[in-house]
Amino acid sequence: MLHEIKNKPDYASLHCTLSNGESVVAESGALMGMSGGVKMETSMKGGIFAAAKRALGGESVFLNTYTASADGQRVDFAPSTPGDMLHIPMAGNTVMVQRGAYVASTGTVTADAKWGGAKTFFSGEGLFMLKCTGMGDLWIASYGAIAEHRVEGRYIVDTTHVVGFDDSLTFNVRKVGGMKSFFLSAEGLVVEFSGSGRVWFQTRSAPSLAGFLHPFRQVVQKS
Repeated sequence: MLHEIKNKPDYASLHCTLSNGESVVAESGALMGMSGGVKMETSMKGGIFAAAKRALGGESVFLNTYTASADGQRVDFAPSTPGDMLHIPMAGNTVMVQRGAYVASTGTVTADAKWGGAKTFFSGEGLFMLKCTGMGDLWIASYGAIAEHRVEGRYIVDTTHVVGFDDSLTFNVRKVGGMKSFFLSAEGLVVEFSGSGRVWFQTRSAPSLAGFLHPFRQVVQKS
């Protein structure tokens, strides 16, 4: 399979050229366009239990599988938010992906919702994350550009900027400083990663954008 990410980093899109019989699995609603002979099948990957976990994690219950019926057929995808996309080659490793960041995958890569524990609940980032594992290709998306950092020891990322991380890392959600900093610094909670592995974070924050736009919304409502 040939694949290319275009229009980086503001409005990234994924373009796959398939050989006969090759398939790519994508999040529901990610399709932008495809060749006429490509076959699409919608299913609940992993059965009802896995689908229920995906729903609780804020992901679509159904995934679409696109299979080429001839060489050279093309499928194009776009994420729901304006921003960047990243290709992660998977070789049996596991990557944890924040809800909404998964776009597509190939081969034996599976994306299953995983309970993140109370620490993700208190971070405001949701109870579940997607656990992506297997052999093949994985594509994830961000709001804004994607930055990568190789952690060797400890590294701290704001909760609203985390896109994904290697499962080899452990993490803990905590306040960025003392109580004064927590209430006055506008930084809130952060994720402290420990160990050895990669972490990907986005250069924009949706909650920050919402906070920026809120005063203008009030003005419009009063007018």
